[in-house]
Amino acid sequence: MEAKNKSEKNKDQASQRNIKEVKLSKVKKKRYILLYIAIFGFALYAVITLVNQFIEISDKKQQLEDLQSQIVVQEIKNDQIKEVKNYSDKELAQYIEQIAREDLDYIKEGERVFVNIAGE
Repeated sequence: MEAKNKSEKNKDQASQRNIKEVKLSKVKKKRYILLYIAIFGFALYAVITLVNQFIEISDKKQQLEDLQSQIVVQEIKNDQIKEVKNYSDKELAQYIEQIAREDLDYIKEGERVFVNIAGE
């Protein structure tokens, strides 16, 4: 009888160990799942951040190109102004007349202006 009781106790202890191992493995699995979720979340955040940074870099490059083209245009204008600064009185008068006619649409007294209504 005593042998039966011992064997039953051993079986109970073994089943309790198995239950504890099953509980521990479930807890470990839950921890690993949470770890995987955290790693996945961090990786997703990193990818989104990188894509956002690439888009920003692209926008800034475009702005830089625009500003560089504006600088080139302004340098050309500055060179023209320096050239005009060295004009003689007669050349300056001709230049002023040219600007008035082309940019400001001025005409001399008695001149006729023909407008192309075809739009060409």
